Amino acid sequence: MSHTQSIPLRHGPLLFFEEDMNEHQDRATQPHRLLPQVQKDPPSPASRGALYPFYTPSDPLVLDEQVLVSPVHPLEWRRRSQQARMLMQHFRVPLPEQPEGFPMKRILDLALDPNGEWLRHLAAHAPRTECIGLTSQESAARQTAFFAAVQGCHNASAQVCSLTRPLPFPAESIDLISGHFLHATLPEYAWPLLLEDCFRLLRPGGVLRLLECVQGESTSAAAGTLCATYWQQMGRLRAAARPSARGTQTIRSARPERLPIRMEKTGFVAIEQQESLLDFSAGTPFHGTLCEQADDFFQLLEPFCTAHSCSRETYQQTYHEMQLELLEPTFRGYWHLCTTWGYKPSRHILRPIPDMHVEQPFPQVLYTCSLPCSLSLSRREHRHTRTSRVERRQHQHTPIDQL
Repeated sequence: MSHTQSIPLRHGPLLFFEEDMNEHQDRATQPHRLLPQVQKDPPSPASRGALYPFYTPSDPLVLDEQVLVSPVHPLEWRRRSQQARMLMQHFRVPLPEQPEGFPMKRILDLALDPNGEWLRHLAAHAPRTECIGLTSQESAARQTAFFAAVQGCHNASAQVCSLTRPLPFPAESIDLISGHFLHATLPEYAWPLLLEDCFRLLRPGGVLRLLECVQGESTSAAAGTLCATYWQQMGRLRAAARPSARGTQTIRSARPERLPIRMEKTGFVAIEQQESLLDFSAGTPFHGTLCEQADDFFQLLEPFCTAHSCSRETYQQTYHEMQLELLEPTFRGYWHLCTTWGYKPSRHILRPIPDMHVEQPFPQVLYTCSLPCSLSLSRREHRHTRTSRVERRQHQHTPIDQL
């Protein structure tokens, strides 16, 4: 007897996961088997270029205190090092959204890559700025210090410090704090504490910038199947660790899309976003690097995904299918990167007074996106918000200035 469960993906056809069950064997001891199958109907011309979910560098690898992938694993070490090189080649400058003459005496990097390549690139770009990198691995700190000495970047240093604890720096001593793909390694509960600590360390007018990948997509259906298996297992563990009461939903994962709201609640103002598309399709400079990163990522997650979701044989079969699909000449893949930055209030950047009559997650006047994104409102919605605000004020007997 077999049971078929369909999971809809964001783009393209459905992927079916077939679960084989033996009637004479206990269900608790029978391992689940997820067999990826595409719809048997002939694909239409519009669906031939369908895009499926793809792995991103912001995918979480920790759940509360449980670490899914060891940061000192050789494959994980290589994957993070390749990500740092890709960012340097993609953006060309370490801080593309900041003006050239921005005065900075001290910069703090919250996510030091294994070799400290981005930190050394920043130190070489700003030789008069003290650049400090934080890492939880002593081996990464030693590697960064060694390569910085060889390169001659005497203004770069690394410290061993966990982001789940208060950062060992005095208040208002940092001009800019940067973080890359923190959603991958920072537990969900630690986000409010980290943002508050960053707000404490920044000088008035200081900047907090966070780079995350909000979406990954490709034409590989097998990669979409592996991503669905990974997120299914993450949801199962998250629900088991923090169950919700019946009729309620209290489990919320830390998503990159919620960064502006979190930063605004912490006290940051003038929050802006800038989107960027990293293309790793076949024939592009990043194609070979992304193939290696996808291989490493899903190879590292094999013990995690095969624990309860599927069998090891099925996972490896889908994994090899993904490798072949990534090498096709018609392969297309994209990472949607988004940089979010905000300022600590100062005399020049004042903290706005929130409007008590408009229920919005953040003041709309603060957000100016260079490219359209899900957090920006359309002109029609903005006009409707202004009309609703006027109508609400007309029904108030007390003037707004006296509230």
